[in-house]
Amino acid sequence: MPNPRSKSTATKENALDDAERDALLAVRQDARLGTNRGDGWWHITPIWYLWEGGRFYHTLGAGRRHLRNLRVDHRATLCVDLDPRLDEGLQAGARAAVCFGTADLSTDESLIRDVTERILVRYLGPDATEYLEPIMAEGRTIVTITPQEWLTWDYNKD
Repeated sequence: MPNPRSKSTATKENALDDAERDALLAVRQDARLGTNRGDGWWHITPIWYLWEGGRFYHTLGAGRRHLRNLRVDHRATLCVDLDPRLDEGLQAGARAAVCFGTADLSTDESLIRDVTERILVRYLGPDATEYLEPIMAEGRTIVTITPQEWLTWDYNKD
């Protein structure tokens, strides 16, 4: 069995290149979105996303705290990671991409319908379109996050 090395931080040597980052972001998994609550605390929740054209797209219901936060402060942090170490041991390593970006909010009906449907299909499969109308009835906003900076790592890289 290989001797697991102690890698507990992101370094220049273990950073993901753009193709590796994009491959990680293409895996169907939750991200964690952090937005500034304005009271000194961050609001962080799991969220589904699309990663396309160098941007993250999210569909949020009208009552979501993230929307209130982003209307005041457009900065957002998003983390996507895979960490098989709990099941496979330390030698399995971990990969992550943390995006520090700015968010744009849109209430354009055609964009909302398109992004919401594509996110549903990405996470739930083609039959998920049956949920589109009830979700649209909640009132939605599309949040588009444009990365400004990245922090990435792959603990299996030398």
